[in-house]
Amino acid sequence: MPLQSKPHPADTAEHLANVIGLHHVRIVPACTLHMHESSQDVCLAEPSSEEEVLAVLAYARDHGLSLLPCGAGRLLAYGPPAEAPDIWLSLRRMNRVVSLSQGDLIVSVEPGLTMSELTSTLTSAGLMLPYDPPAPADATLGGLLSAGVSGPRRALYGSLRDMAISLRVALLDGRVIRTGAKVVKNVAGYDMTKLFIGAWGTLGVITEITLKLRPLPMHRETVLAAGTLDALGSFRERIVQSALQPSRLEVVWQGETDKTQDWVLAVDCDEHERSAKAQTQILESMAHDLGLTVETLEQHAADTWWADHAGAISDRMVCIRLQGPPTKLFSALAPVLDTIAALAEEPRNISATAGGITGVARIAFDPARALLDDPACWQKLRDVIAASALEMTVERAPTAIRAQCTTSPFVPGAAAVMQRLKQTFDPEHLLSPGRFLGGM
Repeated sequence: MPLQSKPHPADTAEHLANVIGLHHVRIVPACTLHMHESSQDVCLAEPSSEEEVLAVLAYARDHGLSLLPCGAGRLLAYGPPAEAPDIWLSLRRMNRVVSLSQGDLIVSVEPGLTMSELTSTLTSAGLMLPYDPPAPADATLGGLLSAGVSGPRRALYGSLRDMAISLRVALLDGRVIRTGAKVVKNVAGYDMTKLFIGAWGTLGVITEITLKLRPLPMHRETVLAAGTLDALGSFRERIVQSALQPSRLEVVWQGETDKTQDWVLAVDCDEHERSAKAQTQILESMAHDLGLTVETLEQHAADTWWADHAGAISDRMVCIRLQGPPTKLFSALAPVLDTIAALAEEPRNISATAGGITGVARIAFDPARALLDDPACWQKLRDVIAASALEMTVERAPTAIRAQCTTSPFVPGAAAVMQRLKQTFDPEHLLSPGRFLGGM
């Protein structure tokens, strides 16, 4: 139990300023967190080291103060809605590359490093982290790891959970633990690394991340096949039954086009130039057999197309994620899009994408303002998706919508296990209040 009553935010700021520096602590209204409408004062602390993180955690623990860890704050509109905390712990200043081993294909970074900053460092070394999350480029690695989101490249390379091989985590009780090991093979004991991935900072504060890398592909080609959703479904089926190994396989639709006709299946290949061109020839032949229109992009043009596609998803106010078998996913897209069109401010601004291998679809849109607080509209959307036997998650949305649509993703029995974990790591429920199962 806390030893003292909660101090005033100004007192908290004064104490933390003595620990991490006057210029790195300030009082801000909770609404600046991009996820809360409250005008309640919050103490923003920006530590630059693991030691300073531990000092902030100790003060929060001793005074019973709730604490919300984040990076650049770009993912605060993702996931379960958080309550306004007493302390907003920004890790953006912890943005260093700790070590990079080109021979072992391993990099260790601090959580405040952004994906774009890491990509720049790795590219100059001829390496890459094959990770393309549906999130802003200035989202931090710590935030992305805590959110547990993955993009189209999961089709070949796996998710960020698969790439993270070790973490350093500061716990509320003052300990720092290292999960996993700085080697790719690590099979002994429980996989504690994955425990903190996708946990939204509810169990501890990640202070270092070790990731396994890949050599930068020598050549990239993307085949874009356009046609009806049914025809593209047949194309997808041929691809997955073949010996081809696409790095990305996504069906895409933009709201300004006819959803009965104007879909695009994008197939990406990371290979040597000769191998990439051979795969492209096979894909073009398959597509022409099905009467599809085909365009092929290479290198920078392919990268630009994928970046524009990611932006169309991440720039919208709301993003709904659906999961299920790809064939079922494809057949459910049309009725779900019809329902979302009735909720959208501008139906032409709807963007949809579905993984032909991953079984993950995302539909992003800007909702009509008048419908933000209308539970009946969002219940209708849940009903349509439930009828398709798909799992739905509101991945990104204003607080009002997430509060209405958040449901437990756990199978029966798992909820009790998760609650015991929370009790073990954070018995006073001080970390990321509201973001754990059941609003803890």
